Amino acid sequence: MAFREVFFLCMLVSTLSITQACQFSRSCTDITFDRNSTVMRAICSTSNLERRNASIDVNNCVGSSNGILDCSSNFASRCIDINFNGLTLAARCNRGDGVLVFSNRDINDCIQNVEGVLQCC
Repeated sequence: MAFREVFFLCMLVSTLSITQACQFSRSCTDITFDRNSTVMRAICSTSNLERRNASIDVNNCVGSSNGILDCSSNFASRCIDINFNGLTLAARCNRGDGVLVFSNRDINDCIQNVEGVLQCC
């Protein structure tokens, strides 16, 4: 293979890995959150560099276990004072015994961009 072909192949693999792994914000911009909901919207790139409008309900990708936010699902039913600050979700969550504890989670750990579509990791 010629150097130019190898370089192009490496760039293509690099682009695909960015759009198919967690860390959606590496390939998405204009990230916003709907008021009074857990829906996130963004403009995300595909492997051929097209830009697509995308949205996802973060509640489907983030959960709470013993009061700690994790990458499962349904945190909203166990947490209050939910706040999105940049890419960080913060809330007070029930740890199972009625006690609320503060927790936060980088949603990049839980959401991926697959060809311009936001999905749970």
